[in-house]
Amino acid sequence: MQTKNKSIIAAILLVLLLVGGLITGFTQKALPLQFGKEGTPKVAVVVKTLTGDVFQLKMAEAARDRAIALGAEAEIYQAGGQTAVNQMVSIIEDLIQKQVDIIIISPLDRKAVGPAFEEAKAAGIIIVLMDQGADGQDYATLLATDNYKAGALAADYARELLADQGKILVVEGAPGSEAGDRRRDGFKENVVKGGIEIVGSQSGMWTTEGAMKAMENMLQAHPEAELVYSCSDVMVAGILEAIKNAGKEDQIKVISFDGSSVGIEFIKAGKIMATMAQYPVRNGVLAADIGLGLWHETISADALPKYIDTGTNLITIDNADEALKESF
Repeated sequence: MQTKNKSIIAAILLVLLLVGGLITGFTQKALPLQFGKEGTPKVAVVVKTLTGDVFQLKMAEAARDRAIALGAEAEIYQAGGQTAVNQMVSIIEDLIQKQVDIIIISPLDRKAVGPAFEEAKAAGIIIVLMDQGADGQDYATLLATDNYKAGALAADYARELLADQGKILVVEGAPGSEAGDRRRDGFKENVVKGGIEIVGSQSGMWTTEGAMKAMENMLQAHPEAELVYSCSDVMVAGILEAIKNAGKEDQIKVISFDGSSVGIEFIKAGKIMATMAQYPVRNGVLAADIGLGLWHETISADALPKYIDTGTNLITIDNADEALKESF
């Protein structure tokens, strides 16, 4: 077992060295490592859905596969939808009864999971968050894109495209989504400068159909809009369909969020102007490393920052081909 612990330490150190320049906290404070607990931990990876959301799928698979590679038992659980909050809470409660050791999770609603997290922590379960934050202090750390910062970068590019003059629509994520709210707020609070105005903002519910409906409603009320900001690539197809049906393909520019291969292909096809990159595999790998490091006591919980920024990047036609190599 000493050999196994050494392998875990080596893996964690390698990941931290590779991405340390992108991760807030680790560059300022090294993680104390020591030999500790032996055994085979049980890891549960919990996400919203594995259907129609490649980001969640890749992140979950990366966390599971990394945990297995480091000697753990690991399984993926899905709530079954972008708004299946009650189902996610039930999954957490079931995992407590199953006495898993580590829960790696992307919460659907930052408030709803709070009581279940409190119960899990009381049962000695380590909780590591991916992509979405949660209220309270019952989790070890959150690994995610700085969604507010990425939204602000998207706002800067929108102002550049519109030369600080124009009307904008926003297609939001599902209500209660911490990541979606931060992406929305980062954009809205930084784009309204000069002669720019946000004339409409509605939820697309993280779906093609929801985004299409929201876009149709806003275009009816504001046919003069010149740019739309989507809080996720998963909604872009619906947005583009609504724009096409309204005959405004030459009028409205689109900026999105995720950096998925779908979003990047839309850029290369001239359908959208940009998408903000995220790195789901990086999120999943680091979440597994940290969760297992905490369980094996090779990482000190006191040294972990509560939030770890896994990075972002503005993808446009200028860097689309290169970005496609790291997309999901």
